[in-house]
Amino acid sequence: MSQSKAVNKYLTEYFGFESFRPGQQQVIESILQGNETVAIFPTGSGKSLCYQLPALLFPGVTIVISPLISLMKDQVDQLSKLNIPCTFISSILSEKEVANRIENMKQGKYKIVYIAPERFYSEQFIDALEGINISFIAVDEAHCISQWGHNFRPAYLKIKDLIERTGNPVVAAFTATASRRVQQDIIRLLNLKNYRIFVDSFDRPNLEFRVERPANKQMYIFRYIRKNIGKPGIIYAATRKHVEDLYQLLYNNGISVGMYHAGLSSEDRNLAQEAFSKGKISVMVATNAFGMGIDKSNIRYIIHYNMPRSIEYYYQEVGRAGRDGKLASCILLYSESDYYLNRFLIGGNYPPIRLVESVYNRVCKAGRRGIKLETLTKSHANMSKQLINSAVRKLIEYNYVQIRRGIVYRFLPGRKLELTQEDIDKHKEVELEKLSKMMEYCNSKKCLRCYILEYFNETPEFTRCGSCSVCGSASDGTKKKVIDELLTSILNITSSETDIRTLAKADDALLENLKTVREKIAQRTGIPLSRIFDDNMLEEIAAVKPVNKKQMMKIDGIQHFEGRQYADEFLVEVHRYLRKKTIVQPR
Repeated sequence: MSQSKAVNKYLTEYFGFESFRPGQQQVIESILQGNETVAIFPTGSGKSLCYQLPALLFPGVTIVISPLISLMKDQVDQLSKLNIPCTFISSILSEKEVANRIENMKQGKYKIVYIAPERFYSEQFIDALEGINISFIAVDEAHCISQWGHNFRPAYLKIKDLIERTGNPVVAAFTATASRRVQQDIIRLLNLKNYRIFVDSFDRPNLEFRVERPANKQMYIFRYIRKNIGKPGIIYAATRKHVEDLYQLLYNNGISVGMYHAGLSSEDRNLAQEAFSKGKISVMVATNAFGMGIDKSNIRYIIHYNMPRSIEYYYQEVGRAGRDGKLASCILLYSESDYYLNRFLIGGNYPPIRLVESVYNRVCKAGRRGIKLETLTKSHANMSKQLINSAVRKLIEYNYVQIRRGIVYRFLPGRKLELTQEDIDKHKEVELEKLSKMMEYCNSKKCLRCYILEYFNETPEFTRCGSCSVCGSASDGTKKKVIDELLTSILNITSSETDIRTLAKADDALLENLKTVREKIAQRTGIPLSRIFDDNMLEEIAAVKPVNKKQMMKIDGIQHFEGRQYADEFLVEVHRYLRKKTIVQPR
């Protein structure tokens, strides 16, 4: 069987898809051809399939490096349901269980093994992997390797050693958010030589971006949710207190709501996540700890109660909305105090090196028995609890210590502290620079969609999108109604009740755009092109140019095609085309 046939066979048999999403097949083919590959794909575009499918075709085992234990466990659970032999190795396992899973790797019992990057600090662990037939290494969340990434993880710098020690297998790196500087770091720090890079567009035309400045943020959220009752949405807040206050407000007023933050037990967090994923609750109020691995396509809005710390964090979080391709709103509630709150939170993450050294020395003295985090906090009576916790977090981040059941242990016995004040200060400067860019976004007078695309080094094909708070189209529908009316007058349509089938000839340029939309839907859903809308139907849409769903449904035969459930995606393209052609021409 040819490789191409095997790819399509496995796509259907194991993963249940009839076709690939845009970009997936090219990345998979590059990996299977043995190329070092970098894929920069937006959240929700199906990156995981790009390494899971090749893993089934390669001989031996595939290692997937992933920074989040919860995400690893979720993916292993999903793959196990598909009868794909897999497991994970992380700090939550005992050394005996780690040894057992490595032995199973040697015996070829797994095709995919997820490993937390912190493991690669252990020479003994890498030694154990050397005798295993590792044919492919996939680096997930690859932006973590760069100090300029929004989630720098020093352990990612050890991946290059793993690649060399395991015989230089095929390597692929994946991320959803990487500026050109971060892309260059990924290539350099993984020591990629003969690589191919795939960068998908960061533009999500079905997402509406808004920055609002309400006098009372809580009342804004309450009224918005009441107006959109039953629609799934996420509200992100910067602190646990904000999360709890918002949850209480909504819960007390009869809203179906859950909450999620790191202060809750893992059981409570899992129950809340499951309830939201299965639609048992419609609204989730959370810190940014929530969202990774959420497989929910119909999220209709994401509201940020506080300004995020960076464009990367913001875009990753709003990228969880509208994965079904239908319209979704991304609303950031801005107040100047958010900037100072974020500066305070950033400052609390970067303790003085002397404190870090003192905390590490206490942990080392405790030896194998470890020391309670509570005891460690009390042992520095002249320091705030927050500052002590930040020193512990910094030691965890650089893999000097780990916490299990509230007890802090050395990660590797005998390891000297090499972290310096310069290391700490450098990363703090990076975070503050990113925060200033986020502040700039909130106060931008230019198109918000353009701002995001340009931040990620993408040149937009427009200067005004017509669907953000700078260009127009309010989330409550008021300005959008004005634009719809303007478009209606341009088309000489006096009302939505008018018979709009008087326009005869299709607009060729719009027709090509509509065919592209149809192709993307087909690739995503597996529905044949002709069953979505046939060519005659697209020609009629391109002639009529419907500007709302009511006009769309008046076109002959449209109710009998499966494309009717994706009408919003075609309407988005019609709106974009008409705005570009008539309303938002550059001056």
